[in-house]
Amino acid sequence: MGADYSADCGKLRTGGIMGKLLYVLPLLVALMLAGCGKQESDLPVNTRLGGDFTLTDQNGAPFQAEKLKGKVSILFFGYTHCPDICPAVLAQVAQVYRHLEEDGVADQVQPVFITFDPERDTVAHLKEYLPWFKADMIGLTGSLEQIREVAKQYGVVFIKDQEAGEQGYLFTHSDYIYLLDEQARVRKLYPADFKIDEVVTDVESLL
Repeated sequence: MGADYSADCGKLRTGGIMGKLLYVLPLLVALMLAGCGKQESDLPVNTRLGGDFTLTDQNGAPFQAEKLKGKVSILFFGYTHCPDICPAVLAQVAQVYRHLEEDGVADQVQPVFITFDPERDTVAHLKEYLPWFKADMIGLTGSLEQIREVAKQYGVVFIKDQEAGEQGYLFTHSDYIYLLDEQARVRKLYPADFKIDEVVTDVESLL
């Protein structure tokens, strides 16, 4: 009787261990799979900036903010007749894009340029101008009312100067660059003289 009882207890103990393993193993597998997923970036989400909009791209097609989703975007507001800051920033954005090409992730990133000078930055002009930067850049224009609304959403200020210079009228404007995640949420702002390596690192943290 004693031997039989001991054997039964052994079976009970074994059954209890197996039951616990069957319970714990799925949890361990779930934790391992979660660990293999994409790590969330430390960049905070800016809930005060951004939003839906509709403009027109350099091909003359309507462009909604929804189309920014699925890629990380580097967004900049400016105008092509700017004598200094705007072309310099676009050139820096192009350098960021080339670094991302070298790292093999440029296809997941979309540079976007929104003009606040629709009078001169027409669809045809943007289509001719932006390829010079070799960064697969989307150019957006629209009516002045549309652009003012988008600029307001991103906290962008632009004021048309009354006196025209050698290149025609100019703008006084803010010059921040916006980093948007794959959900088109603003994650970081940079000054016009941003460090290229910093932007590359931040972009890759969102991929």
